Amino acid sequence: MYAIIDLGTNTFQLLIADFKNGHLYENYQMQIPVKIGKDGINNGYLTKEAFKRGMLALEQFSKTIETFHIEKVTAIATSAIRNAKNGPEFMSAAFEKFGISISTISGKKEAELIFKGVSHSFHLPDENVLLMDIGGGSVEFILAKQNHIIWSQSFEMGAARLLEQFCISDPITAKEISEIECYLMNELKPLSKIIYENPVRKIIGSAGSFETLVDVILKDFQTIPVALSKNAHSIPTNLFDLFYALMKESTAAQRSKLRGLIDFRVDMIVVSAILMNYCVQTFNIEEIITSNYSLKEGLLFELEMGNEK
Repeated sequence: MYAIIDLGTNTFQLLIADFKNGHLYENYQMQIPVKIGKDGINNGYLTKEAFKRGMLALEQFSKTIETFHIEKVTAIATSAIRNAKNGPEFMSAAFEKFGISISTISGKKEAELIFKGVSHSFHLPDENVLLMDIGGGSVEFILAKQNHIIWSQSFEMGAARLLEQFCISDPITAKEISEIECYLMNELKPLSKIIYENPVRKIIGSAGSFETLVDVILKDFQTIPVALSKNAHSIPTNLFDLFYALMKESTAAQRSKLRGLIDFRVDMIVVSAILMNYCVQTFNIEEIITSNYSLKEGLLFELEMGNEK
């Protein structure tokens, strides 16, 4: 049995799972909205408050892991901790207090694991596809065809960074959306270049904001997305357009009443939706596919395949 801890910028996640006959079985999942990068992410520093929230979350994880009697724990940290000046201090404290050894991974490795996770969630189409994972600190883009990565890049422009960089109104204004889109156009030039050379029709979004997209369509629009597997769904662009319109036109108070939107995503989902829409419009996307599998599942499959050798 495996215990995986994913220390993201918005959330810390614990996944306890096992493999039977080559299939992944999830025994337990816990997600805690730590917001480790809040108020310090663009300065490359974890605030005292964020540091404390992180330790409290790891304490909960440690107690849960003990109840499952798991000796081997794999913990990885991404953008916020990876880039924080006091990231090593946080990792040392985690080991001293709870015996949890944390490793930071590069954006390139993050993209690789995301692809590995997504590719196990359903049968990838035999055409170029663009994988997209919106984290709090970074966004990973992977251009792929079936089981082959053509190109990948991690951009340090996740939802938490964007929200801290652009002080948006409530609801967001057209001028603010335009400013964010101009920023995206400039920062995502490498992505635009590779997509121009390798056109895509489909975006595959993993976890986080894309899970929110599915939940809002299901619970608030009362529409059932087409299931491609038990871990992947197809979203037509007209449904996405309705979702995007709701996110950009609603206030935080209105979004907090949506049944498909988790409390800690109420603010960040706006900038995430702008990023999603920018890619849909810029690259003439015809279909959005959402995958429940992402980085932590990709890491599980990598560990399992390594044990089989």
